[in-house]
Amino acid sequence: MARLIETRTLCVITVLLVGLIGCAGSVRQESTGEYLDDSAITTRVKSAFVADKQVSALGIKVVTFKGTVQLSGFANSQQEIDRAVQLTREVAGVKSVKNDILRKPQSSGEYLVDSIITAKVKAALLADKQVSMLDIKVETVRGTVLLSGFVDSRQEIDRATELARKVKDVKSVIANIELKQSSAQGS
Repeated sequence: MARLIETRTLCVITVLLVGLIGCAGSVRQESTGEYLDDSAITTRVKSAFVADKQVSALGIKVVTFKGTVQLSGFANSQQEIDRAVQLTREVAGVKSVKNDILRKPQSSGEYLVDSIITAKVKAALLADKQVSMLDIKVETVRGTVLLSGFVDSRQEIDRATELARKVKDVKSVIANIELKQSSAQGS
C-alpha cells in the first residue's frame, strides 16, 4: 500500500513539473506569464489609440512580443504615425517600439492594386512550407510590400522576402521581420 501511495505521489509531482516547465519561456517562445503580459500591453496600446482622436485604431495593427511592440498598418499622415508611436511608448510595460506604419495610398486605384498584391503575397507565403504565415503580416503601399512580425529563423525572413519579391507588380519589399530570439536579447 505504501508503494502505491509513493508511486501516485511521484506521478503527481511529475505532472506538476511538466506543467510548470511548459509554462516557462525561452528565447524564442514566451512563457504563459509573458504572453499574458504582452496581451495586456497590446490591449492597452489599442485602447490608447481608440481614446485618441488623432489615431485610427482600425488602421494600425499592434503586435507585442516580450515587451517589444511592433506597429504596422496605414495612417493618413506623418502626424498620425508620430502620435501612435508616442502613445505606445507611454503604455506601461512597453520596452521598445518598432514603427512599421506607412502612409495610406492617395487614390482608390492605388489601393485596389495594393490589395491585390497583398493577397498574392499572402497566398505565396501560405503555400510555402518554410514560412509560417501566422507570424508574418503583409501590407502593401504603392507597390512596396511591408513584411512585419516575429519569426524563429533568419532563413524564414529571407524566404518570405524572396517570395514577396517574385510576386507580379511588387516594386520593392521591406522586411521588418524580427527574430524572436533577437527581440528577447534586446529586452
